[in-house]
Amino acid sequence: MTAERGRSLEEVAKGIFGGDAETAVEEWVQYWQNSQARNQELISRFQDLALIGYKGGRVLDLGCGTGGLGELIGDSVTRYVGADYNWSVLQFGDPTPHRDFVNCDGAVLPFSDGAFDVVFAFDVIEHLVGGKPHQLRFLSELKRILSPLGMILLTTPNFWYPYDAHSQLRFPQYLPTQLADRYIRWRNPSFLREHSSFAEIKLLKPGFLRSAIRSMGLTPLHELPCCLDRGEYLRLHLIRGLLSLLGLGWYPHAEFWMILVHESARERMQLKLNKNWFYERNQPSENPVHAFESCIDFDRASYGHQLGKGWHWHERDKRGFRWMEKQATCYLESRTECRYVRISGFSQYKNHVSVTVDGILVGEHDTHSGEHFEPFYLIPGERDRPHLFKVEILATDSFIPEGGIDQRTLSLMIFSVEVC
Repeated sequence: MTAERGRSLEEVAKGIFGGDAETAVEEWVQYWQNSQARNQELISRFQDLALIGYKGGRVLDLGCGTGGLGELIGDSVTRYVGADYNWSVLQFGDPTPHRDFVNCDGAVLPFSDGAFDVVFAFDVIEHLVGGKPHQLRFLSELKRILSPLGMILLTTPNFWYPYDAHSQLRFPQYLPTQLADRYIRWRNPSFLREHSSFAEIKLLKPGFLRSAIRSMGLTPLHELPCCLDRGEYLRLHLIRGLLSLLGLGWYPHAEFWMILVHESARERMQLKLNKNWFYERNQPSENPVHAFESCIDFDRASYGHQLGKGWHWHERDKRGFRWMEKQATCYLESRTECRYVRISGFSQYKNHVSVTVDGILVGEHDTHSGEHFEPFYLIPGERDRPHLFKVEILATDSFIPEGGIDQRTLSLMIFSVEVC
């Protein structure tokens, strides 16, 4: 952030808190100047959990503030939109050909259906001053603008956690509004210079948030709002894990962290969780992995994250999977209209190959000894929306390499698999 923008932020802060509140002004300016680093940490933590693709995608950043997240990813995406109700900070967003900023209400988003592939909603929903009706409307809007295979990365504080980070005090959410405001005026009066009342902060209770998400046709990818399932939680946190087994797993968290998707897409979207990909665990990967692709090209990278069972490492350079067993599974994602699946491979011996897409047989091919093959198969049904395909390749015959050293059971060498 430039010195000129820093001075402008300071002027805005003085208008909010008054020129005599030097500490409050300094903390407010510093908070927004550090927004890029704060967003980098949040993104990194979510990327540790799931394969989240930004490159070439459409991203909405709700509650974007000064646009720190947009500065991180804005030029690598097809479209980045930062949206915020608070103009005093939104005015510092830096538009570019790939970055836009919109002043709007989170409960009435001015975007078309399915407009975004990734939606960031970091600590936004509790600031909707209309309370539960506006929060429900907000979740409904998130579902509406989310593409069929999109992800919502949502965080919000837990009402039942005794410390409130907004007022930097303990217990104000448990008090009637008038008492909460008196308490805050006594201990942290600068809060009430930025917010007219603690009534502007509507912290969510676990039961309401869970039922609200479900009622909107959304669902978390994990069982608990800390991006963990019950088994993992029990292993990492014994006491709280036992509470989760009793149905109380949503209560002990300071803040809810969730990856939300369309309920109808949950099973397929769970394939993007990092923990699911154990076939290539601890194996070399040339490039960092951020998302699924529509083409697996083994000459380019390993693509282990998109592979299911049935693949072997290339026996020479160890860079990627090429040889398959008699049956192998992979997953490909297309965000545009898709009609065909294409497989490029080599058969060392005569064989018969069949291919299924989402469990439906789409084609068969007889190969000859030493033959390179590259068939196209028509994918049945309408495929004009984003879709995550399960492609299975089956060979009728297999062999063990000659020489006695390599005892793997092989069938076909695959160079690439693509939906197009």
